[in-house]
Amino acid sequence: MRAALALVVTIAVGGCTRVAPAAATGRRTVRDGLGRPVLVPDRVARVVSLSPSSTEIVYALGAGDRVVGLDRYSDWPPETRKVDKVGANLEPSLERIVALRPDLVLTATTANTQATTQAIERTGIAVFVSKADTLAQIYEDIESIGDAIGRLPEARVLTRSMRARLEALRARHAGRRPVRTLLVVWSEPLVVAGRASHLDDLITAAGGVNIVDDSAIPFPNYSLERVMARAPEALVVGTHAYGSPPLAPLERLTTVPAVRDHRVYLIDGDLLFRPGPRVVEGAEALARLLVPEEAHVPPDR
Repeated sequence: MRAALALVVTIAVGGCTRVAPAAATGRRTVRDGLGRPVLVPDRVARVVSLSPSSTEIVYALGAGDRVVGLDRYSDWPPETRKVDKVGANLEPSLERIVALRPDLVLTATTANTQATTQAIERTGIAVFVSKADTLAQIYEDIESIGDAIGRLPEARVLTRSMRARLEALRARHAGRRPVRTLLVVWSEPLVVAGRASHLDDLITAAGGVNIVDDSAIPFPNYSLERVMARAPEALVVGTHAYGSPPLAPLERLTTVPAVRDHRVYLIDGDLLFRPGPRVVEGAEALARLLVPEEAHVPPDR
């Protein structure tokens, strides 16, 4: 794979410009989330991120000043509002990306298509692909991105802090009967968090147990009949910046304990669904819904 570079020569390639690779000196190889070798400069100074979770990682590592372009959904932290947008993460503008002359473009399997990655790579720009389906992979992704942008020590400090906060959260619930929980990503059609997703770890840390233990995929479609059969005691629905899932289909399930006992909750989906540094905040927020005592624990403890 050829990385973008210091000296830019534009030539026509399939209707877009091509970034000529510089000499291999002053470069090193890192591994992305797919295990692919990615050749990057010794100092990555210009980054385009096409995934909100990757964006949050870069800023959390103190490298936000290197971000020169973002997808339109990267909206955290607030400083991202000042950064040029290159379009949606599924169909970003290749021309805008090339014009920003990035050393590295960050994509993720949760946000971008393989076709997007391949199109960018054909211009000669290095692309780092994140794959973070589980909590362990989120930690790995943070450290791998940290390595790619020269912030590995900061990344290790961040992941140690995240682990410590989640362990403290788990410890506070030790010995308590877990709350049978359904975490809803969207309600029409019904999409839920399965055991194969990082959200399963967050539910456990928050004092719950995920009722969706009958699917091998991270975010399965689920029927209302299965919800009734599994009888969750708490039903948590993640909100989205572009709209909250309708609650009516779920609230009609009056025989389900969560609905009967008025334990249908809304939660900021960005804290939970983006596989990045803020998942710990998501777990803490979830615990405040599931465990009454957690409501009195200050955030970011």
